[in-house]
Amino acid sequence: MRRYIYIILLLLVIHLAVLGIFAVFRLADADEGVYLNAARMVHLGLKPYADFFYTQLAMMPTIFAPLADNGWSSFFLLRGFAVLAGLLSALLLILIVLKMTHDYLSAIAAAFLYAFSGMFIVWHSTFKALPFCHFLALGTFFYWLLFYEKRSALYLIFSALFFSALMNFRPVFSVLLPLYLISIALLSGRKMISNLIVFIVSLIPFSLPTLAMAFQSGDKFIFGNLMFQLYREGNAGLLHIISNRLDVFLRALIDPQLLLILLLTLISIRFMVKQKRIGSLKDLMIRPEGIALMNLVLIFAVYLLPHPMSRQYIEQYLAFGIIIIALNSRHMMLTMGNALRPLCRRAVIAGMAALYLLALIPYMVIFLGAARTEDRRFAISEIRKVTDKMLESGTISDTVLSEWPGYTFISGQMPLRYTEIIGSEFRLPCGHEDYMNYKLCDRIFLREQIAGRIPKLVVTVYKAPEYYADILEDNYDKAFQSNVVSIYRRR
Repeated sequence: MRRYIYIILLLLVIHLAVLGIFAVFRLADADEGVYLNAARMVHLGLKPYADFFYTQLAMMPTIFAPLADNGWSSFFLLRGFAVLAGLLSALLLILIVLKMTHDYLSAIAAAFLYAFSGMFIVWHSTFKALPFCHFLALGTFFYWLLFYEKRSALYLIFSALFFSALMNFRPVFSVLLPLYLISIALLSGRKMISNLIVFIVSLIPFSLPTLAMAFQSGDKFIFGNLMFQLYREGNAGLLHIISNRLDVFLRALIDPQLLLILLLTLISIRFMVKQKRIGSLKDLMIRPEGIALMNLVLIFAVYLLPHPMSRQYIEQYLAFGIIIIALNSRHMMLTMGNALRPLCRRAVIAGMAALYLLALIPYMVIFLGAARTEDRRFAISEIRKVTDKMLESGTISDTVLSEWPGYTFISGQMPLRYTEIIGSEFRLPCGHEDYMNYKLCDRIFLREQIAGRIPKLVVTVYKAPEYYADILEDNYDKAFQSNVVSIYRRR
């Protein structure tokens, strides 16, 4: 047993080391700039929705606001917290598998699939909601599992606290609330009412600030968290929506890692149904295997709704697929043992493991090597060039219109109000007054600001947008030009 523990620890150490490398050298993500900037705005005393536009619930920028005002130091520190969330997620996954299987070999299989997964390595090394939501979803399930074993209300409190934090990072996870409430009711017997009250009351502490903010911000809160998510691409037709999802799934299936996990998950579900571990709807609500499967299904389903759908959303439910695989790994090994000779079985397992490891190479090429032309502006070295030139062309106190908010976060300069997200790039069904009400810039606003020479610097990507290019040329001089980024300084 000690040898198995050492193997698990080694896999965790390797995972942490790889996450660390990616956190230091990985491309910045376009949305990462939004999350960084939101945390900085809160640090400066501004309120989400009321003072600046934000597209999620405000728990994430509120928590990390104290760490969000030191440029590159804050950038890497906040990425460090994402890495920590990723490492704790890996640890939780291993503990979950051990509790459900009492088998170290199954835990090693799960740890291997997790530690070398490109999806986890890439998205747990960047400051976005993904790694934190992933950790909180696993924490919710872990403490539910302890409640399942012990029937102690204490574990319900911890499960609810994790779940409350999860919903207040991303409200889409509220889709899991009925699942856990029904499960608790079915498992509690005569304590059903008291246990439900304990769980529901434990949701309140993290939700109160959100409710207060929703009350204060009113329509701005609703627009940022709901309407923007539905309409940011305009009224997309059904064919366009279906095409987007097919494209995401096809790109996922050509990834050997995701394809392998999908196939093993489907095989595992078949085993569980055949063995009657999941034989009824009730089993999906009260058995650990059922709750894990329902987490997978419900999170998958809810992430079909936002448009456009992104491949990175797969990371949010992938761990539950690995848990389901681990629960059935012994049975799959026995089935394979009956069908193959020992030498062939070992060769098949070694080949699958080697393919899984080799499939990491594209992630490294894309996210460390910036192989795609459109990604090169997000390389750390390129961002340094731009932000250094921004500080050479202006001072720390200057106001800047930047098409990517990460530049002003790192330079420490103040983003032009209402440009925390460049709303003019979204096809929202809003008029100019609506944009202003929601603290979101539109084309009219940007033209007015540049015509009035309000920002000291304007940082554009590729080339200045047509709707203000002529005014920009009249009022600003180009101070810097890289391959894709231009910096204009007010005359």
